[in-house]
Formats: sequence, C-alpha cells, structure tokens
Amino acid sequence: MWKMLLLPFALTVAAPAFADLKQTAPSKVCALLADQGLKGRKWTQYGDGTAGCASNYKEIGGGVPLSNNLAFYATGQGESVNDVKLVLNYNQPDSATASAAATKALLAASDKMAQKALGAKLPKSILTAIDWGRSAAERVGTGAVEVVRDEWPTGKGYEIHVIMY
Repeated sequence: MWKMLLLPFALTVAAPAFADLKQTAPSKVCALLADQGLKGRKWTQYGDGTAGCASNYKEIGGGVPLSNNLAFYATGQGESVNDVKLVLNYNQPDSATASAAATKALLAASDKMAQKALGAKLPKSILTAIDWGRSAAERVGTGAVEVVRDEWPTGKGYEIHVIMY
C-alpha cells in the first residue's frame, strides 16, 4: 500500500531530475505503440497543469465478466511528455492460459516501448519482474523503468504498471 502512495511522489520528484525520454513531442509519443494496437488518442490539457493521452483498452483473450486488457498512457505538462506507461489489468488472474497470453503481450509491448522511448532493450531483471508480476526499478538507456504491482482491494485481480521516464 505504501508503494502506491510513494510512487506518485517519486515520479513527481524524480522524473524532472533525470527524465530523458528520447522523444517528448506528444504527437510522436502518443503514437509510440500504434503498431502494437495501443495508439494514444489526442493529447489533452487537463486544466490542472498536466496533460496526457491514453489508448483504448486492448483486450487479450476472452473472459467473463472481463478479459485481461492492456492500455498505454503518456503524461506530462504543456506540450512535453514526462513519462509513458503500460497498464495490464489481470481480470482473469486464475486462468493460467489467459494470464500467460496477457503477460506475453505486456512483455512485447514493454520491450518495444523501451526501445522507442529510452533507446535500449529491457534488462533481464525488468523482464523477470514483469513476467513474475513483481515490483522492480532500473536505469535503462536514457532514463529509468519501474514495474509496480497493484493488488485490487476486491481480491479479484491485480494490475501491473510498466512506467518509463
């Protein structure tokens, strides 16, 4: 729980200090993962000084009531992107087949995003953290990658965030 409270603060404080995405233009960043079916919609100013774009959810496999799904987000200020993030919602955590397919999609999209956003492939430690659904952080290429697992209070699923800044 404390990690969830610390993450927004850490990103706010740490990102400006060493945030080095290779590309910070919203039009380019929002289209970063279009070839993965995760094209962000229009860059939007939120009125509180922040801005961002997000993709539609990409459903992975089937499932009732919801399938696992993956989404891309970019956030920043004005006309500059500060960080990019993938979020995988494990709505079917008890299905080994569905979870494996979802994790495979997250690994592929995360590695592609790292190459485009940070100019480097993900290190084994980050790939392992994503694969095992564990939290981790590493400097990668021109910036940093953080993997965060968020357990849902309902106990019916969880999500994995892969954040690059």
